[in-house]
Amino acid sequence: MTYSSSDLHLQNLLSALTDAILVDQTDLDHLYRQYNVPRAEVESFLQLIQRLHVALVGVQPSRRFVQRLRQDLIGQSQWNLVNRVRYLPPRVQIAAGIALIAGFMLLSRRRLAALAREDRQLEASTF
Repeated sequence: MTYSSSDLHLQNLLSALTDAILVDQTDLDHLYRQYNVPRAEVESFLQLIQRLHVALVGVQPSRRFVQRLRQDLIGQSQWNLVNRVRYLPPRVQIAAGIALIAGFMLLSRRRLAALAREDRQLEASTF
């Protein structure tokens, strides 16, 4: 794509105007004089740049988003059980914790019942 010198000149002016608006500079007349362009010629562009500046507000991404994006861009992440549970919603994390505790209690109860049964059988066989 070939740009004419006037297009390049206009692009440089628009870039300078955008930079000035980003740093909240209010006096833009010196840019019009520097680039020797009438204000009326770029007024519609200036309004668009100002509206975009107001509408597009910078947002700081969350730590989780940054980690996931890094993993997506760099490669596969190490998905182990802890990481899988960690990225679940809080309600699901609580439910998983309760299920884990209940499972542990059930296994412990069975083990204790088996030990008690063995003790009774041992006592019954000694008498």
